[in-house]
Amino acid sequence: MQDRLHLTFPHERIPDPIICEVAKKFDVIFSIRRANVSHEAGWMDLQLEGDEAEIERVVQHLESRGVRVDPIEGDIVAG
Repeated sequence: MQDRLHLTFPHERIPDPIICEVAKKFDVIFSIRRANVSHEAGWMDLQLEGDEAEIERVVQHLESRGVRVDPIEGDIVAG
């Protein structure tokens, strides 16, 4: 399964290694397609590949860390 997500990181989560946690804790392949991070906030378009249940666990983990997770429709590579 493949899923495309738009992640929004609040100010207090910018310094946290949240994506590194995903890489170490979950059996998914991910690609950062676009991102913008500043001292105030950040966002990232992430493409995930893996088992549907494992992707759901990733989403739950991200949300538990204060990250807003929204699905992306269309092609995140373009633009």
